[in-house]
Amino acid sequence: MISAESDLGKAILAAPARRLVTAVTILFTLLLPMVTPAGSMAMEPVSGRYLSFYGTTVSLEIQVLYPPPASLIVEQHFPPGLEIVSARPIPQKYSSKGGKTKWFFKGIRPGSHTISLEFDQPVMSADIQAVLRYRYPGRGQFVETLIVP
Repeated sequence: MISAESDLGKAILAAPARRLVTAVTILFTLLLPMVTPAGSMAMEPVSGRYLSFYGTTVSLEIQVLYPPPASLIVEQHFPPGLEIVSARPIPQKYSSKGGKTKWFFKGIRPGSHTISLEFDQPVMSADIQAVLRYRYPGRGQFVETLIVP
């Protein structure tokens, strides 16, 4: 007779527990990609964050990875009626009435790039946002990313 205290008894009782652990591990491995957001699994080739968003100055840092997209459009939204006092780089499109300005970058290089705007009046962080638009390098898939402070 095999008792629970013998080595063979322990091995027989432990086998179902090991099978359960193995099954849970396999199930977790198969289901993880389905429940994990796509953005957390891979780095996007272009990302952005606000460095400054209080007072009259707004600075947006854009990070471009290798390989970079062929072109990039950056659209900055702000409260309609505000006037831009200075901008670096100079935007290609600007509408004070529409509260929007755009930059078009072709042949952008990998690395960190900063866009700075100075307004005639203070802005609140809740009143600004940026949109990055580009085609994913190598795939051609259109990507639009919203950046908020």
